[in-house]
Amino acid sequence: MSKIIKVYFPLLGKELEIGEDSKIADACAMIGDPLNQVCGGKGKCGKCAVEIIQDGKELTVLGCITKVSDGMQIMITGQEAISQILTTNMIKDIEPDPSLKSFFLKREELKTELGESDWLTLLRALNLNLHKPSIELLRKLSNVFHNLDGIEVIVYGNILVDIIPANIDSKLYGLAFDTGTTSVVGYLYDMKTYKQIGMSSKLNKQISIGGDVISRIDYTINNDKGLKRLNELVVETINEIIEDICKEHDIDKNRIYQANFCGNSTMQHLLLGFNPAYLGKIPFTSTIQETVFTRSKELKIKINPSGVITVLPILGGHVGGDTSAVLLSLQNDDKNRLIIDLGTNGEVGVGKNYSFKVSSMASGPALEGYGLENGMRGTIGAIERVTITGGDLYYKVIGDVKPQGICGSGIIDLIAELLRYDIITELGAYVDSSKIESPQLASRLIVTEKGKAFIIANSEETENNKPLLLTQLDVRQIQLAKAAIFTGCTMLIEESGIKGEDLEEILMAGAFGNYINIDKAQYIGMIPYYEGVPVYTIGNAAATGSQLFLLSKNEEAECRKTAENAIHIEIASNSNFNDNYIDNLYLNKVERY
Repeated sequence: MSKIIKVYFPLLGKELEIGEDSKIADACAMIGDPLNQVCGGKGKCGKCAVEIIQDGKELTVLGCITKVSDGMQIMITGQEAISQILTTNMIKDIEPDPSLKSFFLKREELKTELGESDWLTLLRALNLNLHKPSIELLRKLSNVFHNLDGIEVIVYGNILVDIIPANIDSKLYGLAFDTGTTSVVGYLYDMKTYKQIGMSSKLNKQISIGGDVISRIDYTINNDKGLKRLNELVVETINEIIEDICKEHDIDKNRIYQANFCGNSTMQHLLLGFNPAYLGKIPFTSTIQETVFTRSKELKIKINPSGVITVLPILGGHVGGDTSAVLLSLQNDDKNRLIIDLGTNGEVGVGKNYSFKVSSMASGPALEGYGLENGMRGTIGAIERVTITGGDLYYKVIGDVKPQGICGSGIIDLIAELLRYDIITELGAYVDSSKIESPQLASRLIVTEKGKAFIIANSEETENNKPLLLTQLDVRQIQLAKAAIFTGCTMLIEESGIKGEDLEEILMAGAFGNYINIDKAQYIGMIPYYEGVPVYTIGNAAATGSQLFLLSKNEEAECRKTAENAIHIEIASNSNFNDNYIDNLYLNKVERY
């Protein structure tokens, strides 16, 4: 057992006792401020860099590989964990009728006939054909059935959830979650009035292990207790959200009787404690695809221990319950649609009503900032918008602070502007500075040890007094990502037997899709452009679908029907994939008007 030492977080007013063999990233995670380990803690991405004071010296180190020492001061502020977590969504018009219901029965309604059972009396009083309950619930029934004030019965469809002494003023609540790779969002509903009571979101604590699903799958394979640890981290995140909402709105957690979840295939496996290893290798198989039903005590989710946990169906491979939720959020209006969900992972669907073909896109983590010289997640200090006008470059920074890096939406803007002003060619190569018309822009193109680079922000403008650059290699990484997205979209349209012009609309869901400039994404050939086909952003449609599933048993049935009918296509296995992918690496200058 390693020696216990003490480290300090002066800017947070915290201190921590921890084993001397631990890394700085472990310490940050333990106090509730996990560092962003995009590379899975391998010391490659540089996103976990922190300032420390050790033996009187100020140093910048990588938190994932640097061990703590006694008396070390770790100078994080808590702002590192604040991101643009997308919580906005649009609920389609429905008539709420949830599967979760409660019934109050007066004592006089519960008269058991001579020689009969209380269970049969309860079924007659409810006029429901419930499944036979567990021995635990039958014990509860034996204790409370004869309560003089009557009883309250909570059911989920034809399943008995709980039976308790009557309290006519008691509430009934349910939760809907979107469990993302980077962030988790939860919504609390009054299940009697169907009104949203509150919402809370947090970064997924699993980012302290790895920033993408592949790094997390690898962690479960390479560490004996890796799956257990990742499960604990996401459950901790969920329980903190529940705690925050209940505290803010003075809600008794024991009155929450359902929590519904959606997420990508890997996230759902990790939440349920299923081994995700086989999702990471051909043929990309999951443990189960159908809707999962269990009890909260099985997952240690801190609602009523008898509460229901529901998890939306996986559609195939890496196309998970979050895509089921996105499709559920759409109107069944006979319109052919292309749906693109761009978050940390990318999924795409083509179809209408209950009939969709779906696929996932290995676009890589470049659009989240990983692998880029000055890339970063969409958090405080990230450049999120870039415009070039009259030779001058303008940018907008999240939080209105000095820039620390550039996030995905800013990168797409910048690539489009550089292409528009002929600073990069359609091949993605930087031109010679002598060929750039504007002297101001020409002065931003420099040569470094790594080759040509474009200065986004000069050293005097930035937080660390170093220039922010977009290198030639960065441009290549974006080309790889945009080619994967474009190829996935266009080939799935072909697989669906229609032409792009037959689409009635293209819908962009998810965090990244919500924040990017659609015109610029189409200009560089990342999102397909078809004349007359509009593109709309639909916010966090996965969260919308999760809420619909919670609030309506008809929506539940629609979700299951869509999942049963959905056809999963592994685009990368198509013989034309490689040729199309290579062709789509070009930056195309697609003029929309």
